Parts: sequence; C-alpha cells; structure tokens
Amino acid sequence: MIKAILLIIFLAVAACGGSGEGTAVSNSTTASDSKCLEENINFPSKLLTEQMVLKLVDTEGKELEVNGSDNNKRTEWNSRDFNWDTGRKGNFQGMELPLMNSISLYSMEIVKADNPIENFKSTYKILTDEERKKLMAQLKEGLKAKLDAGEITEEQYNMSQGFTGVFAKLNYQKIDEKVGDIAIWDATRTKLNPVSMGALIVQYGKVRFKLNVDVGGENDEASKALAIKVAQSIIANCN
Repeated sequence: MIKAILLIIFLAVAACGGSGEGTAVSNSTTASDSKCLEENINFPSKLLTEQMVLKLVDTEGKELEVNGSDNNKRTEWNSRDFNWDTGRKGNFQGMELPLMNSISLYSMEIVKADNPIENFKSTYKILTDEERKKLMAQLKEGLKAKLDAGEITEEQYNMSQGFTGVFAKLNYQKIDEKVGDIAIWDATRTKLNPVSMGALIVQYGKVRFKLNVDVGGENDEASKALAIKVAQSIIANCN
C-alpha cells in the first residue's frame, strides 16, 4: 500500500512538470570502473570490515557490535552495521536513553540508467526555498487532479497528503570532497532521528550505496566527516 502511495506521489509530480530545477550536486560526468563493487554488492561484510572501521574510529575501549546480512534476494536489503557505546544519551518522549554511535552500509544497488551520474543528479536536487514551495504546489495540484479524474480513491488521496510532508523536509547538501564519482549528504530531519544522524549517498560507477552515520556532536558535521572517510575507504579497498 505504501509503495502504491509513493508511486502516486511521483506520478503526480511528473504530471505537473517535474520536480523543480534545483542545483547540480556535482560537475562529474564520467563514471568510474566499479567492477569490484559490483562483484561484491551482495556481500557488504567484505566491503566494510571491522578492521576498516577500527582504523577510522576510536571506540574508547568499548566493544564494537557488528550486525547485518549478506546475499539477500535484493541487493538493497544487504547491510553491514557497526555500533559502539561512548556514553552518549538522548531524550525521547521525556526519557533519557543511551545513544549508540553507529555506522551502517546499506541500500546497495546497481543503477541501470545509461548514465548513472546524470541519473543521480536528477534524483538528488538541492532545492531553494522557492523551488521547494513550487514543488509542493505542483504535488498538491497533481494529486487533486488525479482524484478529480477518478485515478485515485479518496483514501489514497488522504494518505498521499501525509506523505507529501516528507518531501517538504528533504534537505540534501553538497559534498565538497571527492567521494566516488558523485555524492550527496542527506541531512533530512525527522522526529525519529537525532540531529547528529545523516546519510551519505554515493554513486561510484554503476553502484549506488548509502552510509548512515551517527557519532554525536552539536550538529551532523562529525557524522558527515566520518561518513566521507568510510565511503572513501570502501572504494579504495575495493580497487
């Protein structure tokens, strides 16, 4: 049901003329040879090892917990997760709970587009406030048009209204360092994520992958910096 609603939303945006101009996230045009990543895409445990993580982080003597799964039916379901406790705490619904530092490699896929870099640029746009407002207006108009045309039900329309709020909060940030062929920092905030958590989305050759990193701090700068180092390490170790 959720996938169907998301499809309705994307179709509504397309029917209203696209998703805004946005700002290009990189000037990259040439895709790298990602054969090594492609061959190991079902085994993130080989691409990001405990030894690699320990070279990049100081767990302050705390044990590094390792989880995840390999060789799933869909490559996007594969993951490699590392967690360690450094005494951080956070408030959730009035309760103070421990926060684990974390690094997660997930959502690995081979992009089938003829030009993966251009596909990335069209998927991840850095929107101005004006472009964001225009996108939301287009989205609402598109959904209403589908409802009036009988293409979606009243229930689907009402559910779609809730999901549009997610699009309104999208916050992609440009990465100045060289990370793969092209990368973006997803700093989108939700009620479920602490401020220090974000996701680095990387395109290298045909392979696209994500890294969720949370190492605390007043903002997400430390998490972003570590995510960049982890991504660079994954690519360097697989070449």
